[in-house]
Amino acid sequence: MNIEKFFKRVIEVLPDPIFAIDKEGKIILWNSAMESLTRVKREGALGKGDYAHSEIFYGYKRPTLIDLVLKPDEEAEKRYYTGFLRNGEGAVEGETFSSKLDYYDWGKAVPIFNDEGEVEAVVSISRDISENIKFQKQQDILLKRYETLFVNSPDGIACFDKDHTIFDVNESFLRIFGYTREECIGRNLDDLVVPRKLKEKAVQMTEELFVKGIVDFEDVRYTKTGVPIVVNIRAILMKVEDELLGGYGIYTNVTERARYKEDLESTNVELEATIEQLVSNEEELRAQYDEIQEYSEKNEELRQKYEIAIEATGSFIWEINTRKKTIEFSKNFVDLVGYKAIQKESIYEIINEVVHEEDKSLLIHEIDRCIDGTGEEIDTQIRIIDKDDEIHWYMIRGKGIKGKRDRINALHGVMIDITEMKHKEEYIKFLAVYDPLTGLYNRRKLTEILVKELGNDKKGALLLLDIDDFKNINDVLGHVYGDELLKRFAALLKDWAAENTIPFRFGGDEFLILIKEEEPHKIAEHAQNLKNIIRNRIIVDNMENGITVTAGIVQYPGDGTGIDELLSKADIAMYSAKKSGKNRYLFFDEKMKEKFNDKINIENTLRKALRNENFLLLYQPIIETRTGYISSFEALLRIRDNNIPPEEFIPIAEETGLILPIGKWVIEEAVRQISIWAGKGYKPVPVSVNLSPRQFYDVSLVEYISKILEDYGVDPSLLEIEITENIFAEKKHEIINILNRLKALGVIISLDDFGTGYSSLNYLTFMPIDKIKLDKSLKDKFIELESIKIMGRLIALVHGLNMKVVTEGVEEIEEFKRMKRAGSDYLQGYLFSKPIKQEEVEKIFNKNYMDLLS
Repeated sequence: MNIEKFFKRVIEVLPDPIFAIDKEGKIILWNSAMESLTRVKREGALGKGDYAHSEIFYGYKRPTLIDLVLKPDEEAEKRYYTGFLRNGEGAVEGETFSSKLDYYDWGKAVPIFNDEGEVEAVVSISRDISENIKFQKQQDILLKRYETLFVNSPDGIACFDKDHTIFDVNESFLRIFGYTREECIGRNLDDLVVPRKLKEKAVQMTEELFVKGIVDFEDVRYTKTGVPIVVNIRAILMKVEDELLGGYGIYTNVTERARYKEDLESTNVELEATIEQLVSNEEELRAQYDEIQEYSEKNEELRQKYEIAIEATGSFIWEINTRKKTIEFSKNFVDLVGYKAIQKESIYEIINEVVHEEDKSLLIHEIDRCIDGTGEEIDTQIRIIDKDDEIHWYMIRGKGIKGKRDRINALHGVMIDITEMKHKEEYIKFLAVYDPLTGLYNRRKLTEILVKELGNDKKGALLLLDIDDFKNINDVLGHVYGDELLKRFAALLKDWAAENTIPFRFGGDEFLILIKEEEPHKIAEHAQNLKNIIRNRIIVDNMENGITVTAGIVQYPGDGTGIDELLSKADIAMYSAKKSGKNRYLFFDEKMKEKFNDKINIENTLRKALRNENFLLLYQPIIETRTGYISSFEALLRIRDNNIPPEEFIPIAEETGLILPIGKWVIEEAVRQISIWAGKGYKPVPVSVNLSPRQFYDVSLVEYISKILEDYGVDPSLLEIEITENIFAEKKHEIINILNRLKALGVIISLDDFGTGYSSLNYLTFMPIDKIKLDKSLKDKFIELESIKIMGRLIALVHGLNMKVVTEGVEEIEEFKRMKRAGSDYLQGYLFSKPIKQEEVEKIFNKNYMDLLS
């Protein structure tokens, strides 16, 4: 396959616009997605320079991301881009707006290095994030609306937790009661606004709130300075799944209204006296009439103030005449539902017109209870249909007003819009059962179903699976793409699921299938059937992705009767399946658990050794073939007072990420030992340490090595870094860049285990290394007399590339002689020494091994 054509074809089918420039700034790549975005054909773009691409995007010449890779410009980065980032390898990314193309763009530009580590070209990828920006703006609007309601409300609002302790108040609350915010936060709400001697009634209302969930009453409360004020208090609790979170109290200062009410009552008393006087004294009729007019005007003024107070709270007021069975509303409710909806006289006709079908009987029942005397209050929640046919949730609260015969003549109450609260409740209920991204059942729902299964002595299985290499998909194509892939994968599971198979999402790319089957072969049939279905490609953004999954299967109750135990064993089975090659499923068995426990024990041993500095380095000498003297040492990691061999604990350290702190310890310990030997006057010889591929993903690796060498005053040429071919499995150019930076420090680079791979000679042509180490298996293969010539030619080839050769695994004198004849520069093996502690090294520092030949 022609690799260049293959990558060009891949770039052409990618949905994201991609283009590239060379180091002179001329366009050398322009894919189909870029043509579609800019409406500029490839032929019209290729070869153009002098910021031609910026004119296409923005209508004028200016540096873009791709130019900032070649020539950093802090002013342009701040001026043109939001969230601008530059990583250690020179790649940049950021967000900007193209007025010419009318869209928000996220882009990333990455340098392409040649074999010498120089920038040869820069590739840029663009992505339309207009929808994301639009969504963020909508979120900001919703947040501002909330802040407007809470912060700017004319009513005082105090939010409290389940212990009735305040955790937030708005400015109106502080203004009404005269406190500062700091004086309110953390205080008991009743303690704050009620003196201790008058607290009994307030505590009773608080207890009623925690029983009923809502209270609405009018009472006297006190400011910080002890001034009594009349407030209407509405308090509502917030609960999720019967769990009390807290609540909020709304305080409307109605002191003036109460004062007017008292004035009105006083006026009515005076009015009655006046009427009596009118009857008894006709001469005073005109004077009394004038007073009545004045009182009527005052009454109208009070009514208008009352209406203003109602509208300011956003609530609706209603009043039912129980004798006539008619109802009246505040004007703002008429504006909501329309005049036509409430022009009927009967309560029941109006309810039939504006109340949701499912809530009509509930509201009628509440009203009838008060009318027939079996109840005195209305407290319920219903849905109202407005004049635009939109549905709103309202809390209905009302009380009966009794006449002289102790009969309820009227019902008076308030309607409060709780639509947003209801939506939040519904979403919380959804989250309690479902995964929000995929819509599958979540872990909590699994627990609920599995508890029933186990409690009813049912038999079945759990199949725990995850998508192979999903992290790479996320890293390469982005999290948005990864999320879409997860949704498509979940949809596939839904389509596949049957009556006896229930899919769940556990988070990340982990999914679980509950299979209600008893026979292992039937369970295996389900697993194989699922594998076969997943082989079909999932298409996201016109890209086909063949994915595979790895699964572990555990049966209940045979493998366990507890949820945690079953999930743990399913995870062990999946881990074993991954270790055996992925794209498969395995049933749990106890041997897996033993192996897994061994792995956990080794991991714990590593963590303990790292925590307690319980590692040590052994040193194996490497002999210069020509002189017989020690040319260098290889540092080999061991765990102190422990017999776990490196071939067992090193892979686990790499898998768990512990190799990073362990690797840093090895580097520092080796450099420290070099400085100790130098201080004792020994001839300085290099010490080599092995680096894991994962250590090259540490962006601070070069800086760390440089600092350690500087801290201990060690010449960089005395530190040798040993690498293996598998570090080039991913991010080859980035790895070469790191190796070049290490070479620039003066550190020696060696390629270890040469001959175990399939492309070693190819790596030698571009890798910045100083020597190669021939693996023991390669030496054993060509050590015979006829084959030693092949080894000699190989060594000569390496010498031709200006590199030295170390032969590993030399154990016999005859091997020593033959490898010397073949031209190997250095020899290493048990013939000379096993790995030894640093104090034993000092005994052989000046030893000459030439006497082995005699």
